Amino acid sequence: MVATPIAKDDYKLRSLAEIDPAKPLTAEMAGQTLSMFGREDLIAATSSDYKPQACQPIAGAGDPIDTIVARARQTSVVIVNESHQRSEHRGFATEVARALRPLGYDVLAMETLSNPALGTPDKFLPPYQQRPDQPFFEDQDGYYLSEAGFGRLGREAKALGYRLLAYEEQFDPATPTLSPEESITRRETAQAEQLAAYMAAHPKAKLLVHVGYSHATEVARADGQKWMATRLKALTGIDPLTVSQTTCRGGRTKDRLAQLPADQPTGTFDLVVDHPTAQFVRGRPKWRIAAGDRVVSIPRALRPSKGWRIVEARPVGESDASVPMDRVAIRPGEDVALLLPPGRYQLKVVDVPRVAAGE
Repeated sequence: MVATPIAKDDYKLRSLAEIDPAKPLTAEMAGQTLSMFGREDLIAATSSDYKPQACQPIAGAGDPIDTIVARARQTSVVIVNESHQRSEHRGFATEVARALRPLGYDVLAMETLSNPALGTPDKFLPPYQQRPDQPFFEDQDGYYLSEAGFGRLGREAKALGYRLLAYEEQFDPATPTLSPEESITRRETAQAEQLAAYMAAHPKAKLLVHVGYSHATEVARADGQKWMATRLKALTGIDPLTVSQTTCRGGRTKDRLAQLPADQPTGTFDLVVDHPTAQFVRGRPKWRIAAGDRVVSIPRALRPSKGWRIVEARPVGESDASVPMDRVAIRPGEDVALLLPPGRYQLKVVDVPRVAAGE
């Protein structure tokens, strides 16, 4: 099998190409990039998103998914956040999407989805808008969607019949230079206004909104900043069910509900999910094995002799434009495995030659 060369305009692969395989953590933004390419194991020891954060459990709270379902019956908007470095959070969001569908939740709003301006010519629209009946996402559908767990969330949502909704602030090259605080205000307002406009036009819709980190906070922060969920609540009058996966971690050996830490403003999130400390098997997240994936060895002939090599696995017969069922970057001498549901797959390899940042 011949490795596919990196395309000059593929900014996601270029972000990996800028990371030195021998010293992967020295590159700026290495955490998000390595996670996107299946190597959470390389960042877990140093990333704050993996550092244990002790929180008090809620006694007798029961299963988190069951609690989310019960609380979701009382509203029409559920907001779940994630760390952009932890694929487990996407696995949990997939469980939430599956559990909420029988309640009539029919829209999955995703921060990561590309959000073209109105009037964009059809040929320039992202694939999920050009080809909505495809059962998978493509890499150009959004930045974080290149990670296999995000791709699987998209596959599940499509199979369940969710409508996909983009709501990220649209890029405007004429935007003046803003301070960090002004940029946050502008972005959060834009996100909330787009969601509110959709809800006004579709009053019977029920939304599952997938966000990163603080966008899910539904009260003003201590510094006075109002993030998306706070603004959406004010615009619509709807009290969303907000679920944080980024506040607490490492409490026990299985998911549980925890109390909001005392240093957080009261009401910041309705529910706090505490995931176990991340563990890895042959360089891959153990939670996926517990969820049903099988450990599949990468043939020695496909392992690289130098630099990074990406190995991708797709169902046999599926277009290689799809976000694969698994995608992992490996280095010389590593015995890193693929993690796959039972089935038949075709493999593709992509070599990523080293480039200096800014080249």
